[in-house]
Amino acid sequence: MSRARRSPNLTPQRIEFVTEVIRGWEGRLTWPALIEAVEKEMHCRYTRQALFNQELIRVAYETYRANNTAPTGGGRPVSAALRAALDRVTRLELELAEVKTRENLLLEQFVRWAYNASTRGLSGAFLNQPLPPTNRLGNRVDQRSGGRGWPLR
Repeated sequence: MSRARRSPNLTPQRIEFVTEVIRGWEGRLTWPALIEAVEKEMHCRYTRQALFNQELIRVAYETYRANNTAPTGGGRPVSAALRAALDRVTRLELELAEVKTRENLLLEQFVRWAYNASTRGLSGAFLNQPLPPTNRLGNRVDQRSGGRGWPLR
């Protein structure tokens, strides 16, 4: 009994590739159709849940479904150059809508964090303190170096 091999993890490069597939989609987009297209291009099959769990893919999918701005020629023949320009504009508009959606999600997260910080008595001054210096070489920091993270020798 042979088992199917597990698909590789969704790396940032693979996630970006899937979002590009979504941005270049023409027609009605469904999860099964997207899974098939990704499998055809990447030679590995991901589940709907695996794709949906990635925020960038989910936002791209939902944005495409909400906008579904497939360009139409208006019934007239269109030159190849004009068609390419229309396709590029459509892709850029879709990408802009994705960025706006991600920005709104980050703003919602910030408001949630700000509320939670204020309920715990954390002030804005405390939250805006600079990060401590990174000490990658050891636990001791030489005070003479101004706290630059160099270990004592």
